[in-house]
Amino acid sequence: MDVSHTILEDVDILALSHILKQLPVVQKVDLSSCQLSGTQLSTLSPVLPRVVDLVLFSNSVDSPAMDDLAAVCSESRPSVHMQKLNLSLCSMYGEVAAKSLASVVASTHLGHLDLTGNTRFGNQGLASLAAALPEECSSVTWLSVANCGLQPGCAVALGQLVNKLPKLDELHLEYNCLANSDVENLLEELSSRHLRHLHLDNNHLDDGVVDSLCECLSVRQSLFRTSGGTSPAPPCFIYIHGNRMSEAVLDSIARQRLCSNDRVYQGARYVAQNRVHERSVSSLVQNYGGNFHNFASNSMMSSVGGYLRDDSHLVYIDLDGCHISDDGIRMLNNGGLRHNKCLQYLSVSNNCIHLLGFVTLLEAIVTGLPALRAVAVNDNPVFDNVEMSGALYTSCLQLLGQCSRLILLYLAATGLSDHVGSDIV
Repeated sequence: MDVSHTILEDVDILALSHILKQLPVVQKVDLSSCQLSGTQLSTLSPVLPRVVDLVLFSNSVDSPAMDDLAAVCSESRPSVHMQKLNLSLCSMYGEVAAKSLASVVASTHLGHLDLTGNTRFGNQGLASLAAALPEECSSVTWLSVANCGLQPGCAVALGQLVNKLPKLDELHLEYNCLANSDVENLLEELSSRHLRHLHLDNNHLDDGVVDSLCECLSVRQSLFRTSGGTSPAPPCFIYIHGNRMSEAVLDSIARQRLCSNDRVYQGARYVAQNRVHERSVSSLVQNYGGNFHNFASNSMMSSVGGYLRDDSHLVYIDLDGCHISDDGIRMLNNGGLRHNKCLQYLSVSNNCIHLLGFVTLLEAIVTGLPALRAVAVNDNPVFDNVEMSGALYTSCLQLLGQCSRLILLYLAATGLSDHVGSDIV
């Protein structure tokens, strides 16, 4: 049920409440940006526990409304169905709101809690939430406190929070002001924890935190190997886009080879986008798999192609949104793309590739890349203003006919539908 971006009057709230009462379980209710008041949320509280996925994004959720929801959930806990709760941009802050939120978590089977964008939540809110949560809150597996105004000095609260969420699989801490010391303390807690995805993008981390990052990744990987893959602390993924790491340190990390890149996303992977230059990109391509979404550029394509030529393990590369033009595809191909023997999936979606670049890519597919099975070229201006009688267009059609071994060639939003009546081949 989606009523998002609709200003609801009190009579609408009563009607919605009546409708929800008729349903034993509701898979999703989206109340985003409905300008709900605390009183209106309290009115809805008796029926909200039966909603599996509740979205309250961009409303003003006050503590009394959360207390009412917690009380209803507590009274009817065996029949509470709520598993996802989105409270992004809900103006939550301070100790009272955090305690009310902890009561809701404790009274439900909540697995997914999104607090993104509550910028006044801050260290106090985090500490209060961690303190108020019951021990071993085993249902929560996904938590976001991204852009929640966290400042240096929240290390103890972060550690306490992670300890109380033993099944937490993914933690989002992006767009805060975490210092090295906060993350170092958190990483110590994570060395033997289940958590697999830690998002630290766009904080204030610099070279000083790298040793702790590497040690955590190494310990997790070692535990996983020695346990024969049964360790409760599987290899983890740490994301540090947009921090203050230097090129020299990134190269040093790459040389330690802390990951297994025989399968993309398998093993500990260190994704880094900081002050990165071509040499660092080369090291990262070689050592940390092929995810360069919104990251690389034309000038890096020769280097990326070189590692695709030499790397006998890489099976996936994502170059989406990298502003790659026809020249970039040419550099990628000449650098070594066409000589790769193991690559199975290549994505160059959402770039600036025209017909010339697409033909270059098709030539590489037809003459090399024997393992390639799927290619995504969608959202490129490939067929915009193309002369259908031209030699390049004719060559393109001939090459397309020779790509039958591909399981998927995705060409949505490339202008192909203007020529053949379909945008997917």
